[in-house]
Amino acid sequence: MPGDATAGEAVPILRPGARVILLDRDDRVLLFGTRELSSTAGPHDGLLWITTGGALEDGESYEGAALRELWEETGIDGVELSPCVWVRQHVWRWGDTLYDSRERYYLARVDRAEVRPQRLDGMELQSFVEARWWSVQEIDASTELFVPLNLAALLPPLIAGELPPQPLEVGE
Repeated sequence: MPGDATAGEAVPILRPGARVILLDRDDRVLLFGTRELSSTAGPHDGLLWITTGGALEDGESYEGAALRELWEETGIDGVELSPCVWVRQHVWRWGDTLYDSRERYYLARVDRAEVRPQRLDGMELQSFVEARWWSVQEIDASTELFVPLNLAALLPPLIAGELPPQPLEVGE
């Protein structure tokens, strides 16, 4: 069970987080290519493509964190968030620290937006390589690693405006 440890094992730090599935008018999703992030299963040599988002700050709601992270990482504000559409739990390592992330994902749309980071923290400055708008077809055809792993299958209902009645557990 996360948080339990036997002798010699690191105890993961609980890290509630919020992420934004940002779609543009061409139904492309904004993803950040990151390096240096590894799962407990071992490091990935290439880029790991993730949505914008991050950890909640003290006293912050998930929705507030999603909007703050979106602005900090992209410069985009004034968007309307959907209700939570996905949830994800995963354990990962950054350097010597093990995290147990509990993420909520929200959908937002923009007409067209240029990505202009406003305030990146140490982890983001060390790991972000590039931002890119991806179509579902490009994700499906790519050999890159996307989070969640089944992103290409999860996006079409959201693009069609079909939000789940309850958040879907999206796995790794």
